[in-house]
Amino acid sequence: MKSNREMPYKPQGIRKEFLMRDALRDEMIKKICIRDADNILDVGCGDGTFLHELTRWKDVEGYGIDESEDKILEARSNWPDLHFETSYSDFLSFDDNSFRVITVCDDFHTFKDPQKFVNEAFRVLIPGGRLYIGESALPDALRIVSNIPSYLTAGDNRRHSTYETLEYFKNAGLTKFRVYKKKHLLLVSAKKPLA
Repeated sequence: MKSNREMPYKPQGIRKEFLMRDALRDEMIKKICIRDADNILDVGCGDGTFLHELTRWKDVEGYGIDESEDKILEARSNWPDLHFETSYSDFLSFDDNSFRVITVCDDFHTFKDPQKFVNEAFRVLIPGGRLYIGESALPDALRIVSNIPSYLTAGDNRRHSTYETLEYFKNAGLTKFRVYKKKHLLLVSAKKPLA
């Protein structure tokens, strides 16, 4: 039963960011269909917690990549039953048609070349496989303002609109788009065609 009590304070700053990331992770786990014997790739896996949560109840092979060697070492230590390697999002060192599910949880905005990543994801997805990108959804005005520093510098931390993300999907050849929004959370997915 839900209480009518309200929180005595509203989370701010870093605490709020972590709460949003946890909420996004939980929503993605609810929405992503995982089957036994799936091969799953989490790009920008950090310490591997999301990949572990996503795969722990199924008999699957889970792979995670991240640019940070420290995060990969932590992930390997935390989750020895999963596979982790240091790699970049725009160069996936896997064979064509390797994964049924590829995930990105709150990291897409940091990718240097989002289109190149989506093209690589298309290459390593099996026909019928699905790419899921989850991000904290900002209102358009706030998203545009938050992107100003990336336009002024060589920064690669840029929040993409839903439209831009769907364009990346279309340009790569992905189809059957799904968009799920809940408060400040956004999950966008697309499928690699069967033929």
